[in-house]
Amino acid sequence: MTGQIVCLGDSITQRGWEVSSRGWVAQLAESYVRTHDVVNRGFGGYNTRWAVSLLPRMLPASSDRTRLVTVLFGANDAQLAPYKQHVPLDEFERNLHAILDALLKPGSSMYAPRASVVLVTPPVVGEAMWAEHLRLMGRPMDRSREVTRGYAEAVVRVARARNVLCVDLWRATEERVAEAPDGYASVLADGLHLNAAGNDLLFALLRAAIARRLPHLDPAAMPLELPHHSAVVSGSAEEFEQYLR
Repeated sequence: MTGQIVCLGDSITQRGWEVSSRGWVAQLAESYVRTHDVVNRGFGGYNTRWAVSLLPRMLPASSDRTRLVTVLFGANDAQLAPYKQHVPLDEFERNLHAILDALLKPGSSMYAPRASVVLVTPPVVGEAMWAEHLRLMGRPMDRSREVTRGYAEAVVRVARARNVLCVDLWRATEERVAEAPDGYASVLADGLHLNAAGNDLLFALLRAAIARRLPHLDPAAMPLELPHHSAVVSGSAEEFEQYLR
Protein backbone atom coordinates (compact mmCIF):
# COMPACT_ATOMS: atom_id res chain seq x y z
CA MET A 1 0.00 0.00 0.00
CA THR A 2 1.24 3.49 -0.77
CA GLY A 3 -0.28 5.16 2.30
CA GLN A 4 -0.69 4.40 5.97
CA ILE A 5 -2.90 5.56 8.83
CA VAL A 6 -1.40 5.64 12.32
CA CYS A 7 -3.51 5.36 15.47
CA LEU A 8 -1.48 6.71 18.40
CA GLY A 9 -2.63 6.56 22.00
CA ASP A 10 -3.07 4.54 25.16
CA SER A 11 -5.06 1.38 25.92
CA ILE A 12 -8.22 2.76 24.33
CA THR A 13 -6.28 2.66 21.06
CA GLN A 14 -4.39 -0.56 21.81
CA ARG A 15 -7.67 -2.30 22.57
CA GLY A 16 -9.01 -0.88 19.33
CA TRP A 17 -7.64 -4.02 17.64
CA GLU A 18 -9.93 -6.30 19.68
CA VAL A 19 -12.35 -7.89 17.26
CA SER A 20 -14.37 -9.39 20.13
CA SER A 21 -15.45 -5.88 21.19
CA ARG A 22 -15.70 -4.43 17.67
CA GLY A 23 -12.51 -2.44 18.18
CA TRP A 24 -12.60 0.95 16.47
CA VAL A 25 -9.09 0.54 15.01
CA ALA A 26 -10.05 -2.85 13.58
CA GLN A 27 -13.12 -1.26 12.02
CA LEU A 28 -10.95 1.51 10.61
CA ALA A 29 -8.59 -1.07 9.11
CA GLU A 30 -11.53 -2.86 7.51
CA SER A 31 -12.81 0.36 5.97
CA TYR A 32 -9.37 1.11 4.45
CA VAL A 33 -8.64 -2.41 3.23
CA ARG A 34 -6.71 -2.27 -0.08
CA THR A 35 -6.35 1.51 0.13
CA HIS A 36 -4.22 2.23 3.25
CA ASP A 37 -2.37 0.23 5.87
CA VAL A 38 -3.71 0.98 9.36
CA VAL A 39 -0.99 0.86 12.02
CA ASN A 40 -1.96 0.53 15.70
CA ARG A 41 0.41 2.43 17.98
CA GLY A 42 -1.66 2.20 21.15
CA PHE A 43 0.34 1.66 24.35
CA GLY A 44 -1.76 0.59 27.31
CA GLY A 45 -1.21 2.67 30.45
CA TYR A 46 0.79 5.39 28.70
CA ASN A 47 0.28 9.11 29.16
CA THR A 48 1.45 12.07 27.06
CA ARG A 49 4.61 12.57 29.14
CA TRP A 50 5.78 9.05 28.36
CA ALA A 51 4.66 9.39 24.75
CA VAL A 52 6.63 12.60 24.15
CA SER A 53 9.73 10.93 25.60
CA LEU A 54 9.35 7.78 23.51
CA LEU A 55 7.68 9.12 20.37
CA PRO A 56 10.51 8.12 17.99
CA ARG A 57 10.00 4.51 19.10
CA MET A 58 6.21 4.69 19.09
CA LEU A 59 5.74 6.03 15.56
CA PRO A 60 6.48 3.99 12.42
CA ALA A 61 9.68 4.98 10.63
CA SER A 62 8.06 5.54 7.24
CA SER A 63 6.43 8.88 8.05
CA ASP A 64 6.41 9.92 4.40
CA ARG A 65 3.73 7.25 3.82
CA THR A 66 1.50 8.55 6.61
CA ARG A 67 -1.72 10.21 5.48
CA LEU A 68 -3.67 10.34 8.74
CA VAL A 69 -2.78 10.15 12.44
CA THR A 70 -5.33 9.79 15.24
CA VAL A 71 -4.09 10.89 18.67
CA LEU A 72 -6.09 9.72 21.70
CA PHE A 73 -4.56 10.45 25.10
CA GLY A 74 -5.92 11.83 28.35
CA ALA A 75 -7.52 8.90 30.14
CA ASN A 76 -4.25 8.17 31.95
CA ASP A 77 -2.99 11.75 32.20
CA ALA A 78 -6.20 12.43 34.14
CA GLN A 79 -5.38 9.82 36.77
CA LEU A 80 -5.52 11.49 40.17
CA ALA A 81 -2.29 12.65 41.80
CA PRO A 82 -0.04 11.23 43.20
CA TYR A 83 -0.49 8.10 41.07
CA LYS A 84 2.27 7.55 38.51
CA GLN A 85 0.21 8.08 35.36
CA HIS A 86 -0.98 11.53 36.44
CA VAL A 87 0.15 14.47 34.31
CA PRO A 88 -0.86 18.01 35.37
CA LEU A 89 -3.35 19.61 33.02
CA ASP A 90 -1.03 22.39 31.83
CA GLU A 91 1.70 19.86 31.03
CA PHE A 92 -0.83 17.68 29.24
CA GLU A 93 -1.66 20.55 26.91
CA ARG A 94 2.04 21.25 26.27
CA ASN A 95 2.59 17.58 25.52
CA LEU A 96 -0.22 17.52 22.97
CA HIS A 97 1.37 20.52 21.26
CA ALA A 98 4.73 18.68 21.29
CA ILE A 99 3.17 15.63 19.63
CA LEU A 100 1.62 17.85 16.96
CA ASP A 101 4.95 19.61 16.44
CA ALA A 102 6.69 16.26 15.95
CA LEU A 103 4.19 15.23 13.29
CA LEU A 104 3.49 18.50 11.51
CA LYS A 105 6.57 20.73 11.73
CA PRO A 106 9.17 20.51 8.95
CA GLY A 107 12.55 19.76 10.44
CA SER A 108 11.20 17.26 12.95
CA SER A 109 12.70 13.80 12.57
CA MET A 110 9.12 12.47 12.75
CA TYR A 111 7.63 14.99 10.33
CA ALA A 112 4.85 13.45 8.25
CA PRO A 113 4.58 15.88 5.33
CA ARG A 114 1.37 14.50 3.86
CA ALA A 115 -0.45 13.68 7.09
CA SER A 116 -3.59 15.13 8.62
CA VAL A 117 -4.05 14.76 12.38
CA VAL A 118 -7.23 14.05 14.31
CA LEU A 119 -7.19 14.68 18.06
CA VAL A 120 -9.67 12.54 20.00
CA THR A 121 -10.81 13.39 23.52
CA PRO A 122 -10.91 10.65 26.16
CA PRO A 123 -14.35 9.19 26.82
CA VAL A 124 -16.44 9.82 29.89
CA VAL A 125 -15.50 7.95 33.09
CA GLY A 126 -18.07 5.72 34.78
CA GLU A 127 -16.90 6.17 38.35
CA ALA A 128 -18.94 3.42 40.01
CA MET A 129 -17.98 0.88 37.34
CA TRP A 130 -14.30 1.78 37.49
CA ALA A 131 -14.25 1.78 41.31
CA GLU A 132 -15.69 -1.75 41.33
CA HIS A 133 -13.19 -2.87 38.69
CA LEU A 134 -10.34 -1.58 40.85
CA ARG A 135 -11.82 -2.99 44.06
CA LEU A 136 -11.74 -6.48 42.60
CA MET A 137 -8.00 -5.99 42.01
CA GLY A 138 -7.44 -4.58 45.48
CA ARG A 139 -6.70 -1.07 44.19
CA PRO A 140 -8.09 2.29 45.32
CA MET A 141 -10.14 4.59 43.13
CA ASP A 142 -7.88 6.71 40.92
CA ARG A 143 -10.14 8.45 38.37
CA SER A 144 -12.74 11.20 38.47
CA ARG A 145 -15.36 11.99 35.87
CA GLU A 146 -15.02 15.73 36.40
CA VAL A 147 -11.22 15.70 36.32
CA THR A 148 -11.24 13.75 33.07
CA ARG A 149 -13.73 16.23 31.64
CA GLY A 150 -11.07 18.92 32.08
CA TYR A 151 -8.58 16.89 30.06
CA ALA A 152 -11.15 16.34 27.32
CA GLU A 153 -11.76 20.10 27.17
CA ALA A 154 -8.00 20.64 26.90
CA VAL A 155 -7.87 18.40 23.81
CA VAL A 156 -10.59 20.52 22.20
CA ARG A 157 -8.66 23.71 23.04
CA VAL A 158 -5.43 22.38 21.52
CA ALA A 159 -7.24 21.24 18.37
CA ARG A 160 -8.75 24.70 17.93
CA ALA A 161 -5.43 26.44 18.57
CA ARG A 162 -3.65 24.26 16.01
CA ASN A 163 -6.52 24.10 13.51
CA VAL A 164 -6.62 20.32 13.44
CA LEU A 165 -9.66 18.10 13.39
CA CYS A 166 -11.07 17.06 16.78
CA VAL A 167 -13.45 14.22 17.59
CA ASP A 168 -15.10 14.93 20.95
CA LEU A 169 -15.58 11.41 22.26
CA TRP A 170 -16.20 12.77 25.77
CA ARG A 171 -19.26 14.73 24.67
CA ALA A 172 -20.57 11.90 22.49
CA THR A 173 -20.25 9.28 25.25
CA GLU A 174 -21.75 11.64 27.82
CA GLU A 175 -24.76 12.23 25.57
CA ARG A 176 -25.16 8.50 24.94
CA VAL A 177 -24.99 7.74 28.68
CA ALA A 178 -27.65 10.37 29.42
CA GLU A 179 -30.05 8.73 26.97
CA ALA A 180 -29.38 5.06 27.80
CA PRO A 181 -31.27 3.08 30.46
CA ASP A 182 -28.07 1.19 31.35
CA GLY A 183 -26.07 4.40 31.83
CA TYR A 184 -22.31 4.13 31.58
CA ALA A 185 -22.51 0.45 30.67
CA SER A 186 -24.02 1.58 27.37
CA VAL A 187 -20.56 2.62 26.10
CA LEU A 188 -17.98 1.41 28.65
CA ALA A 189 -16.74 -2.08 29.45
CA ASP A 190 -15.32 -1.31 32.90
CA GLY A 191 -15.87 2.39 33.50
CA LEU A 192 -12.79 3.48 31.55
CA HIS A 193 -12.41 1.44 28.35
CA LEU A 194 -14.88 1.23 25.48
CA ASN A 195 -17.20 -1.72 24.98
CA ALA A 196 -18.53 -2.78 21.57
CA ALA A 197 -21.10 0.02 21.46
CA GLY A 198 -18.48 2.55 22.51
CA ASN A 199 -16.14 1.34 19.77
CA ASP A 200 -18.95 1.58 17.22
CA LEU A 201 -19.62 5.14 18.38
CA LEU A 202 -15.99 6.24 18.05
CA PHE A 203 -15.62 4.62 14.64
CA ALA A 204 -18.81 6.32 13.42
CA LEU A 205 -17.60 9.69 14.73
CA LEU A 206 -14.26 9.29 12.97
CA ARG A 207 -15.80 8.22 9.68
CA ALA A 208 -18.22 11.14 9.73
CA ALA A 209 -15.48 13.65 10.64
CA ILE A 210 -13.18 12.36 7.88
CA ALA A 211 -15.92 12.44 5.27
CA ARG A 212 -16.89 15.99 6.28
CA ARG A 213 -13.49 17.63 6.86
CA LEU A 214 -10.99 15.37 5.08
CA PRO A 215 -12.93 14.11 2.04
CA HIS A 216 -9.74 13.13 0.21
CA LEU A 217 -9.27 10.50 2.93
CA ASP A 218 -12.83 9.20 2.88
CA PRO A 219 -12.47 5.45 2.29
CA ALA A 220 -15.78 5.35 0.47
CA ALA A 221 -14.31 7.47 -2.31
CA MET A 222 -10.91 5.78 -2.63
CA PRO A 223 -9.85 3.52 -5.49
CA LEU A 224 -8.52 0.10 -4.58
CA GLU A 225 -4.81 -0.59 -4.58
CA LEU A 226 -4.35 -2.77 -7.69
CA PRO A 227 -7.30 -3.58 -9.94
CA HIS A 228 -10.46 -5.39 -8.91
CA HIS A 229 -10.42 -8.96 -10.21
CA SER A 230 -13.34 -8.19 -12.52
CA ALA A 231 -11.08 -5.78 -14.45
CA VAL A 232 -8.57 -8.53 -15.25
CA VAL A 233 -8.86 -9.59 -18.89
CA SER A 234 -6.56 -12.54 -19.55
CA GLY A 235 -5.02 -13.14 -16.15
CA SER A 236 -1.57 -13.53 -17.66
CA ALA A 237 1.60 -12.42 -15.91
CA GLU A 238 2.24 -10.04 -18.75
CA GLU A 239 -1.06 -8.25 -18.15
CA PHE A 240 -0.03 -7.50 -14.57
CA GLU A 241 3.36 -6.06 -15.44
CA GLN A 242 1.72 -2.69 -16.11
CA TYR A 243 0.88 -2.37 -12.40
CA LEU A 244 4.54 -2.64 -11.39
CA ARG A 245 5.57 0.39 -13.39
